[in-house]
Amino acid sequence: MKFSGFVNVYQMDDLTWKYEFGEKSHTADNLKDLEFLVRMHGLKWGILDKDLAETSLKEDEANYTGFLNVYRKGDYWFYRGSELKSHSLQTLKKNVEKEGLEWRETNKDLAYKNWKLDLRKFTQQ
Repeated sequence: MKFSGFVNVYQMDDLTWKYEFGEKSHTADNLKDLEFLVRMHGLKWGILDKDLAETSLKEDEANYTGFLNVYRKGDYWFYRGSELKSHSLQTLKKNVEKEGLEWRETNKDLAYKNWKLDLRKFTQQ
């Protein structure tokens, strides 16, 4: 768990974001959705450390892959909520579908970009 610079917000090991205040807790895949949840429930959303919050926003934005529940950490692609990971998006997709989990594009342009970059990595070797 890593502090984000936002009030009561932490980045978890699977790169999701968690807001904790007393007994209330909310999690989301990105800071924008988390802020919406927090404000919707009438809880305070604020910044404690501007530089760290900006860094967290950049990390959050860089982690959008264009695929539902897919994030990248180091050299691996991961599928949230499972133990599935792979160096290749194509392999991860096959394993996700084999497990009966949902594989879906959430942003067509970004998904296409990541898919092509991933394929290029393996065709250049």
